[in-house]
Amino acid sequence: MGAHRSRRLAALLVLLLSVSACASIPESSEPKAVKEVDGSNTTTPINPPPDDIDPLALVRSFVDKAASPASNHESARKHLAPAIERNWTPPPGMLIVENVDTIPATPPQPLPEGVQLVTLRADRVGRLLADSSFVPESGELTVDVRVERQGNGQWRITNPPQEMVVSKTSFSGIFRPVPVYFLDHDLTGVAPDLRYVVSQPASTMPRRVIDLLTSGPSEGMRQAMRTAIPQGVHPKTNTSEAADGALEVNLSQLGEVTPDTRRLIAAQIVYTLEGVSSARVRIKEEGMPLLSDGKDLRPTDLVNYETDNLQRPDLPGLAVVDERVLVLDRQARPISGPAGSGEYDVVRAGRSPHGDKLSAVTRRPGGVALRVGDFGEQLAEMPTVGNYMSKPTWRGEEETWTVVDGRDVVRVVDTGGEWTPQTVDTRALPPGRPITDLRLSRDGTRAAAVIDGHVVIAGIAEQDGHAVLQRPVVLRAPQDTRVTGVEWRQDESLVAITDSNNFPVFDLSVDGFRWEPYTTANLGQPLTAVTVGPGGQVVVADRHGIWQAQDTDDVWSLMDAPIGGASIPFYPG
Repeated sequence: MGAHRSRRLAALLVLLLSVSACASIPESSEPKAVKEVDGSNTTTPINPPPDDIDPLALVRSFVDKAASPASNHESARKHLAPAIERNWTPPPGMLIVENVDTIPATPPQPLPEGVQLVTLRADRVGRLLADSSFVPESGELTVDVRVERQGNGQWRITNPPQEMVVSKTSFSGIFRPVPVYFLDHDLTGVAPDLRYVVSQPASTMPRRVIDLLTSGPSEGMRQAMRTAIPQGVHPKTNTSEAADGALEVNLSQLGEVTPDTRRLIAAQIVYTLEGVSSARVRIKEEGMPLLSDGKDLRPTDLVNYETDNLQRPDLPGLAVVDERVLVLDRQARPISGPAGSGEYDVVRAGRSPHGDKLSAVTRRPGGVALRVGDFGEQLAEMPTVGNYMSKPTWRGEEETWTVVDGRDVVRVVDTGGEWTPQTVDTRALPPGRPITDLRLSRDGTRAAAVIDGHVVIAGIAEQDGHAVLQRPVVLRAPQDTRVTGVEWRQDESLVAITDSNNFPVFDLSVDGFRWEPYTTANLGQPLTAVTVGPGGQVVVADRHGIWQAQDTDDVWSLMDAPIGGASIPFYPG
């Protein structure tokens, strides 16, 4: 058994023992009530709709104002007739839409004087769930809204939509995406779970994200992510700034947890709070320091919990060129071993995150085969064969995955000196459509696939020693663009290449809420490959060469390497 797998099993055993042990240990003191601070309250006056607003504009304004939860959605309430407003309970969650329009509806029978029916039309974007996570939706929303003139001559809504319909523009202005950190696949580092939190007042954001953290992973990631925080542990007091400027988190009793688990808890808390505050963090358990040294923490104090899931800047990019693997630099020298010498006819390849292993799709009579082994050495040929295999992708140093013939997802696992192929359970993925690309997040908790021209994100769960792709979410690109390749940029964002001349490359959030196009300058279709280097540098290949850009508004520039466009560049991962 490899050393990394041994550490993973040991970490899992310690974590499970710690959590189960704490369940039988009573708390040493009665929990203190945590005063709920309604961060959505505000002293800024909330005005009603403008006088003499017409029914069509009133409904559009209701959709625009509905994103604000301030004072129990008072801004939206002011669009309702008084009798409705008093009894209206805002439905849970939000349906986020764009391209909102209103038109007069044709009622099935004549309406009384002072009553109008308005048809609300919009394009669905997605839903904010009760756990503050976002899931995308597509299609058109059409709903009729009844509007009546009140005694003061003003129009007000008398039957609001059954769902809380919110415009994307107003939602983006009120809510802010924040990564909440749980544990990666081998329980040795942290992994982000993207949530959306009301951004004002800013002083309440630390409390909000800690509440989300102690509630566990989002609904879609509960089987793929774990947490070091034992079930039932919660903040004893509001997470807030102390007199000396430190953010203070005071947890209820953890029970019998190991020092290693305590540091994992600290890493989850500190990295989560980094998304909403730059203050140092003071973590306590029942008023006593969580860690033995008792010092305040910053992310730099816990960097080892993140570095394993980051690109290593000391490992160069590689490229498959003329069926050999070359280094992606000015010399473009072949790597050592048969993958670089030409002994293998390499079609695609992938290097492990730490650079110690290489997997390669190589030609063989009648098709292709997968080879795996130490970087620069002979690679063992697996019994995994087919007519086509996707570019291999790695999960740590002990697993490499590929798609065979667009249908079967196979992982090859280091079982202690030899590599063993295993079929991945993909029954949850959209059926009957070929999988043309597959990439694993560096934290090992998610897979990103390209299926039928769309990005599909799925959690990776382990069940009885087998990998299962679960709860897939389809992310559809804007403008009906077809995606042809995908790569992780960070564990909460990706980059996708498409067949579009107008939008050849997108940067997108892991939940599909954000799609931001890169510039088109210098790129030509078709784009044949995409990869991401250290620091989020995006690299794509077209028929002319290999291009790079750091930000979405950068002009694409040729890489300083004598490698043409008929190549497949890749970085470790």
